[in-house]
Amino acid sequence: MAEDSEFKRRRFLQATGAAALTASVAGCSSDGGDATATDSGGDGGDGGDDGTATPEPFDGLDAYPYSPNETDVQSAIEVMEEAGYGPDNTFELDWLQYTSPTWLEMANTIRSRLQQAHIEMNISEASFSELLSTTEQGDHEAYTLGWIADYPAPQNFLQLINPENTVYDAEGTTPNGARLFWSEDAMVDSSVTQYMNDAYSMITGNPGTSDEAQQARDDAVPMMEEALWESAALIPLYSSVTESMWYDYVDFNPAGGMGPSRAKTNNSVNAIEGRDRLSGTSATLSTLDPVASGDTASGAKIMNMFDAPLNYFNGEAQVSNLLVEDYELSDDLTTYTFTLKEGVQFHEDYGEVTAADMVYSLRRLAESSNSSNSSFLTGDLNVVREENDNGEVVPESMAVEQTGEYTFTMELEEPFAYALEIMAYSAFSAVPEGIVGDIEGYEGEMSYEEFSLNNPVGSGPFQFVEWNSGNGGNFTYDTFDDYHGEPASFDGIDLQILTDTNAIFNRFINGNADTGGVPTSQYDPDLVSVEETQGAQELGTYGPVEENGVTYQYARTPTINTYYVGFNLEEVPQPVREAMAYVINREQFVQEVFLSRGSPSYHLTPAPIWPGGGEAYRSHWQGN
Repeated sequence: MAEDSEFKRRRFLQATGAAALTASVAGCSSDGGDATATDSGGDGGDGGDDGTATPEPFDGLDAYPYSPNETDVQSAIEVMEEAGYGPDNTFELDWLQYTSPTWLEMANTIRSRLQQAHIEMNISEASFSELLSTTEQGDHEAYTLGWIADYPAPQNFLQLINPENTVYDAEGTTPNGARLFWSEDAMVDSSVTQYMNDAYSMITGNPGTSDEAQQARDDAVPMMEEALWESAALIPLYSSVTESMWYDYVDFNPAGGMGPSRAKTNNSVNAIEGRDRLSGTSATLSTLDPVASGDTASGAKIMNMFDAPLNYFNGEAQVSNLLVEDYELSDDLTTYTFTLKEGVQFHEDYGEVTAADMVYSLRRLAESSNSSNSSFLTGDLNVVREENDNGEVVPESMAVEQTGEYTFTMELEEPFAYALEIMAYSAFSAVPEGIVGDIEGYEGEMSYEEFSLNNPVGSGPFQFVEWNSGNGGNFTYDTFDDYHGEPASFDGIDLQILTDTNAIFNRFINGNADTGGVPTSQYDPDLVSVEETQGAQELGTYGPVEENGVTYQYARTPTINTYYVGFNLEEVPQPVREAMAYVINREQFVQEVFLSRGSPSYHLTPAPIWPGGGEAYRSHWQGN
């Protein structure tokens, strides 16, 4: 077996209790008194006079414990055999993944390695919506998924592994974490769970802007990641990059680390020489309602047609005002007073955006049965509200109130350090008050179907024209001339909807799309020439492409995301999870399967937002 002792202090502890970390608000203990730790080995515990020793509770790790940068099948075999598995006693593991040839190639490689370690892995593929539905119901064992930042802070990723946020069948909760089912029945050492809970409390209990509060949050990040390593509940795989290509006649400004779906096209495309409209392609989308959107393609359209209070300008990781002109925060850090810009116009003569529109829009986000993003208000922000017996927000009970024509307030139950960052998400976009009647007090000016599919009215830089859904369909919008920001320099955007990545690429190289990319199946790293670096972004050319001899402009941008393998902890034992971790060689997969279009991930928290940056990220998992 690999030399684990210097990396991993213990395997699967059979502890009966846990020593709790003191989750202190910076400068004071959580209970207002002296900081203490609770020892599980006191009177009445299992460490009494009968001679049995109580295992030490989990207290962190020195480095990533599962043979990093190796394919360690031998350690996988040994950890399984130590747990009683063998040729005549194998574990059958069901693996569910998003439909993808690239991921299927990786899954087949993992399966062949695990078979040597007495694990028979069955691979199933599903659409994105099917994968989400299946895993939310707990009808899974191992699954693959990714998380793209809602806001650029470790908490947005670490909330995925906050145990109580992973149980989707718990009454009275609205989880939005990883589908781990980290419940009392989870096959995880209780001291690891306690360590994880206490570390997350350090993050949520220090929401202020002081250096002390920030340091407390930063200190909790490696603690949670080490507990994740110990549990092997979720195995980070890699962080992807966004690679953009465009023709010379396009004056293109590649999106930043939040990704293209968080960038408005009027900011990304400065000009199109000799053309009046931008041509492109899109994946299939499901809705044009900001509160209902749950896929990247829908989100990108909503980003262009609607404006939220704040924004990540061109996908950069710094939040900036958009509809909001100014804000004030109360001394106790719980009440925000927002002042909107005056004169911002909705599309289609729906008039000016006012505070009444914002209150209505936020009520829809929390109260509408059509909303799939209510957890932003009820979970992340935890806005003051009343809830009924089903955990639903009582109509008009949410503490979001209009205080003037252009001012409104929002009161939180407790401080939250990233409230402004959350409100840059497109789910917070303004829509005209009363446009649909899906919350109490409004009958609606149009049906919900008309609004969400055929007539989305926002205040963004582009105005809806047409959507013919499905593969081979099209999506069209025109530039909104009365936009309150910098309007687009071209007349509009014409998109063809395609699902096949090769068809998308062919449309681009045939000159029918002005911007595009290369699917992994046709990607050649040798055609990339980097000529300039701007921060983490690399700029240069790609080509000449064999099919047409054209060399394209090119940008490579690290994005704030992590793709991972997760487990249902009520179904998959710890030794099986550890065996999986041992046989996953991230560096090999990134280089050979994903053709270096990403970077290996040893933490759920991506390197760009790790406390101290990329060097500190590497130092932590390497144990330096």
